Amino acid sequence: MMRSLSVVLPVSLLITTTPACGLVGPSCLARQHKGTVATLTGEVAAGAIAVHRVAYGTDGSQNDVDISWIGQSDANGPRIKLYATKVDCDRFAADTYTGPCAIIGSASGFTDPTTGRFVQSSLTLTHGRGNPEVLGSPPEYKLWVVGDSSKNASYRITITWFYGPDC
Repeated sequence: MMRSLSVVLPVSLLITTTPACGLVGPSCLARQHKGTVATLTGEVAAGAIAVHRVAYGTDGSQNDVDISWIGQSDANGPRIKLYATKVDCDRFAADTYTGPCAIIGSASGFTDPTTGRFVQSSLTLTHGRGNPEVLGSPPEYKLWVVGDSSKNASYRITITWFYGPDC
């Protein structure tokens, strides 16, 4: 009897303390929270750069920035890139890695199956509730939309804050 109790007790302790199971308490997805920060629209000319100054959504631990544009999924559509920097950046260059123009977000996207080229669809800024040492007080950042070399593009940017576990 004592042997079976010693096996059951550690297993039940593991089940009740394991995060994200949903067996005892909320599931991982139920503990995620998100809300809208801003929606931006614009057009970037071929070879040009558009810029937006954005307040960091401090309700979450990160800001998720989604971008879409006409022709984004077309093999021959325009290819634009989205970058984030500190607001002190006045002259952005995509190859800047230090100072106020250093890139502070990480890009995500997909590979176009026809061309094999990377197509950006989002950017994540993980500066935990604004991180005043990085983003200032009040926390804000600049989004730089870098146009395709030969085609104009109309775009839409949706920014949300996120807080919770990654499931």
